[in-house]
Amino acid sequence: MLRCLAAAALAASLLVPSALADMRARDNAMVSSAVMSAREPLDACGGRGPLDAAVPDGPFLDACKFHDACYRSGKLDQGVCDADFLKDMRQACDANWPKGSAAGQHAACELAAYTYFRAVNSRFGSMLYPGGVTEGQFGGVTQTVSEGLNGTRHLEACAEARNASNRKLRFFLTLHDANGDWVATAPGVSSLSLQPGETKTICAGTSVSWFRSAANIGEAYALTLKVDDPAMLNPFGDLIDVDRLDCETASGKCVRRSL
Repeated sequence: MLRCLAAAALAASLLVPSALADMRARDNAMVSSAVMSAREPLDACGGRGPLDAAVPDGPFLDACKFHDACYRSGKLDQGVCDADFLKDMRQACDANWPKGSAAGQHAACELAAYTYFRAVNSRFGSMLYPGGVTEGQFGGVTQTVSEGLNGTRHLEACAEARNASNRKLRFFLTLHDANGDWVATAPGVSSLSLQPGETKTICAGTSVSWFRSAANIGEAYALTLKVDDPAMLNPFGDLIDVDRLDCETASGKCVRRSL
């Protein structure tokens, strides 16, 4: 399982949302059967050839095999495959080192499970998820105009961003004025990571610029939802436009525009 090679680099990011850890789609007999039919003999935590020795299977071999097959089958989206992977690894820790009698070993096993999970629930895992699509969609939009510290009135637009794909993706929101000139990008230097089907609100406004305000943005503005495409590793930009809204500054009313 090549995607586990990123485990060491991601060991510092070990906090996992509880909702992901609690999900277990493989308990459904039909789903489990479909995934198991996609297994291959050489599935393992470290992939194949010399890489198999680089990433140890430990107590997670069965979990890794199911995870490889889950990706390959396309029966479940990446987020659900990864969530089941974590659950399976946690159960392996419980079975091999019960908390009551081997607390230290159990804690070390849990740490390894989190590390493996973070390695796959990432851009790296998204890139390796077969049949992955890159889609996103805006939901509701709200607009506010408020007075800044220097008395300048600033416009802020907040929109729901939904990951409409089958893999984990990173999203950005850009704001352009009536002339099509760039005003702001949110979240800025970071990104909004969303699991498949997950929705969160993201905001962009004129307050990030000394030169832009609600007064000079124009009669209209555009909001564009962009996705960092996992299949592209272009240092000069690999963002894909997946949705756009054209909004009236006076009313805040927005309409979707075809891309």
